This record gives sequence, structure tokens and C-alpha cells, in this order.
Amino acid sequence: MKPYIGFLSPADFRKSLAGPVANILYEDLRRIGKTANTGCRLPKKYSDISEREKQFWIDFSSGIPEKLISSGLFMRPFVDACRTCIITGEEMEAYISSDLGKQTNEPFISDRRVFYTGLNYLIPASLKKSGFELIRQEESAEVKKSLLIKIARVVHSAYLHEMMKQDPGKTGENKPEAAGFDNLAPEILESNIDFAVHLPTRLLAIGYRIRPVRKGFKPRALHLDDVEIETMAKVEHLRWSWEKRLNGWTWGEVRDTRRKKHPGLVPYEDLSENEKEKDRELVRLTPAILMDISYEAFPVSPGKISRLSYAIRPRSSIHKLLSGANELSSGISMLAGISPTIREKLRSVDDSIKLSISEVEGSYSYARHIQEAYLPDDLDIRECFPGSFVLFEPKDLVSGDFFLFNRHNGNIIFALADCTGHGIPAALISTIGYGILDQTVNILGITDPAEALTNLFAGIHRFLRKDSPVSGVSDDMEIILCNFDIHSGVLTYSGTGNILYHVTGGRISGNLSFSAVEENKNAGKYGFEAKRLDLKMDDTLYLCSDGFADQFGGGSHQRYTRKRLQEFLLEINCYPMPEQGDLLYEEFERWRNRNDGDEDQTDDITVIGIRI
Repeated sequence: MKPYIGFLSPADFRKSLAGPVANILYEDLRRIGKTANTGCRLPKKYSDISEREKQFWIDFSSGIPEKLISSGLFMRPFVDACRTCIITGEEMEAYISSDLGKQTNEPFISDRRVFYTGLNYLIPASLKKSGFELIRQEESAEVKKSLLIKIARVVHSAYLHEMMKQDPGKTGENKPEAAGFDNLAPEILESNIDFAVHLPTRLLAIGYRIRPVRKGFKPRALHLDDVEIETMAKVEHLRWSWEKRLNGWTWGEVRDTRRKKHPGLVPYEDLSENEKEKDRELVRLTPAILMDISYEAFPVSPGKISRLSYAIRPRSSIHKLLSGANELSSGISMLAGISPTIREKLRSVDDSIKLSISEVEGSYSYARHIQEAYLPDDLDIRECFPGSFVLFEPKDLVSGDFFLFNRHNGNIIFALADCTGHGIPAALISTIGYGILDQTVNILGITDPAEALTNLFAGIHRFLRKDSPVSGVSDDMEIILCNFDIHSGVLTYSGTGNILYHVTGGRISGNLSFSAVEENKNAGKYGFEAKRLDLKMDDTLYLCSDGFADQFGGGSHQRYTRKRLQEFLLEINCYPMPEQGDLLYEEFERWRNRNDGDEDQTDDITVIGIRI
């Protein structure tokens, strides 16, 4: 296998790096030898040993490139962060066996196997100190740098959730990795980013590569079975182990941050079940993260069964208008042979129609861009709830539905609102509503759901001048607002109109939402009340606007109904959350197009699923 462009050749390594790397290897092994058995005695500094002794270290260093190339690894310079290499136990054993097969009689070596084991494990760290990282050609697929921090935040949130799940009531304050993401030590922060960098590597271990989803297509959740999860968990532990070694950590019976000792630096098979589960939980995030960043996994082998993306079927009236305009254009072209004068007039009309439609499409598209800018993106939501999905399908590009997710002093505030109507008018109201609610929670610091909704509705009604019979607007919204205490598991919620389902123990508790709320004009107040719900681990919440339940279809132009939605949610509840979002989308399409009915989408649709 030949190195490719940008990678250091063996000849260049021996010329410029063999000496410095030899120095680093010697000093690192000498440092470790002060607290552990390294199979050698190195009392002197590298600068103080004889030229004959130095030659041994230089010769060992000079052989590093061939070792790495034999297992498909190449060296390349790094700028900001060193990518963690992943070298398997089998590959490392081959390096060690190669060294043991050479005839050397160095007096400082007391145990050759222990010595060469320690020395080979130090190779990646020595290269890092020299400004080089290791990578395989197959691992060259990379996630956009702009997304790495967001993915890292999600990963850290999932880790904290798993810690709480394994040890309820304790938050692990004594562990540096238990801090909030913004307060993490640089080494732990870089570890989370490194996890994101190696997302393609873990997928490669089970036969998948990744690529951005093509425009006009919708990413579908990749299904991982238990064997694939276990394989990826092993790769993740291997990555973590090498990342620790790159930062100077070695094995120790007890964790010691000052001396950089860690009991977890053992093969995956030797980990406790709790430690293995932490790796599995992080791996289970992979399908959701891919969807969130609009990437898809595709099989390396054509024979591998895969669930790939599928084309989005245009449903909005804007799309249909454009389609109709194109059909009209084709018809005009067929009629254009009548006479030159008529042909020119028809073409002029055709151009005018296309221009008008294009302007409308451009306005809607930019309005959608604005709405997407203020709504929480998928990775923001995933950071709040690692197990979640959002099915968000506007009827006409922009939506009257909006949702909010926000972390606030150990609580997660989240909401789903459905403004009257759809399209541009509803989107205008949703923009006003989102702005007031965001200000209520994040600037005024009002996190009690009933109090926050009172402030929201007072602001909206003031904006819309509902007290004015002449200029006032009668439109309004339905909303569910929740406050979840991540430590106690208590959900406080309030609202009006929208659906909130709670699934626990395989049963659904029904609609927990409220009836419509009327303003008490004399008192200037609203009748919101907050309710409390104690949630258990693995309970599921579903927040739904009325668009899904009200959709016509089924082959006989009937509504889907809330009862049918409730039954379907219970049916799919056992699936991973990203797959539930896919199944809901497919159910909606089946209902809408049953018996070739091809019903128009009735309203904006939003369904949010959250697993505690």
C-alpha cells in the first residue's frame, strides 16, 4: 500500500523525524518507569546516554513507518487537534512480535516483551508530540468541522444521562467529565470532539460509509442491531483508550488524574458491564446524529441490506402550483406551432406565469429560511434529550407550528405550539409567539409553565390587538409548555389544546392536555394551571399538534383521528426514537395515499417524541 498525497513518506521520516521521535520515546518510557514496570532500566536522560545507546533508539524509531504502513496507517501533519489513531490489539501484537524476532542484547532491557509492548504503545503519542497524527485511508471521510462541536455537546449530554441512569440521585460531581459542557476541561472537551470525528470510523467497522443526503431527499434512521452496536462499542472503547494514551495516560488500578492513571485502559472484554453500557449508549446515538446533520449511511458492500434515504414527495400548494405551471408551459409549447404571432403571445404569458411563480417560491423559501434560523436545530434538541425525534412537516413550506427547547439551571423547558391556520399568516403568528416565549424563558427567567403561558398570551393578544373590534386579529394558538427537572424526574406542564401523551410500562395514559383557555377580561388574567407528573426512566412523552390526527385519507376521505394516532404511537413505542419518527412519516404517507387517494396535506404537522 502506498502513502497518498499529504502523508509523510518513510524516507522523509527517517531523514527529519527519526532522531526527535527516538528522544521522545526514550523520555516517555523513562517517565513511566518511575511508577510502573516497563521492562527496562533508564536512569539517565537521553542527552546523557552514549552514541551507541542512542543508535538503538534511532534504529527502532526508523522502523516505525514500515510498521504503520503494514497495518494501513499513515502519518500526516495536524494543525489544531490530533486525530486519535485506532490500532487493534492484533496489529499491536504484530509490531511487538516483529521486534521480539530481532536479535538485540541491550543491557538496559530486563524483560523484552514488557519493554517492546510499552515502547510500541508509545508510538502514536510520540508522533503527536512531533506534530503528526495517524490515519487510515479508509477513514478519510470526515464530518464538517462546523458540526463537530454540536455533536460533541450531544455526546456529553448522553454521557451525563447514562451516568444518572446508572446511579440515580448522584451527579458525579467529583468526576471532571461530569461538568457542564461549557465548563469541561480542555482534554475532556477534545475527547468529545474526537468522538464526533470518528463517527465514520465506527460505521466503517460494521460495513457502512457516510455521505451528505442529496438535496430533495429525506434521511432515514439507520437501524443498528445488537451485534452492530457491540462491534461499534468495542471500536469506541479502542478509540477512547488510544485517545487517553495520546494524552499521556497509562493503566492504573485506581484512577489518578494527577499521575494520569486509569483502570479503564484494558481490553473491552475486561470492562465492567456498566462501563460497556456507557459505550453502547453513545453508539446508539449514531442513527439520530446522522439524521440531525443530514448525512446517511450506505453499505460498503452492495450485498449488504441497507435502509437508505427516500425522496420527499412534494405536498405543499406552492410545489403543486409550480408543478402545474410546468405542465402549462409544456402545453403552451405544443400549441406554439399555430402561428408566429400567437406563439409569441403564448410564450410571453408563459414567461409571466413562470416569473410570478418564481417570485412566490422565492418569498416562501426565504420565509422558511428565517423560520429555520430561530427554531432549535436537531442537535440542540438532541443535547436536551438524547432519545428524541421531531417530525416537522409544514403544509406550505413555512409552518404555523413552532417548538422550543431550552436548558435552564438543571431543568429543560420545552414546548409545542400550533397557531391558527397555516402558511404565511400562521407563520407570522408563530414568529411572534416564539419570540415572546423565548424572551419569557431566557430573559425574564419565567420557567413555571402556567406563569410563562400567561405572559405569552398577554403578549400575543397585545400584539394582535385582540381587544380592538376594528383592527384586532382573532387568530390564536394552542400550546403545551413543559418544565422537566432532570434530577428529580418531575415534569410540570400546562397548556391549551395540543396533545400530550405519556407512555409508561407499555401503556399510554391518554391525552394529558388542557381545554381552551379564555381570558378573564375583568381580571386581565388567563386560567392556566400547572400539573405535575413523576416520570420514570424509559417513560416516553409525545407532543402533537392536531395536523396528524386531522389528516384526511384512508381511501375514503376520513380523518386519521386522535384515537388512531394514540394506538399507533403505542404500537411503535418499542422502537428507537429516530426510527419512530420514520415510522410516523411512513404512516402519514400511507394514510394520505391509501388506494391512490393522494389527499392534500390538511394542516401543518408536528409530532415530538421524548424518551426519558
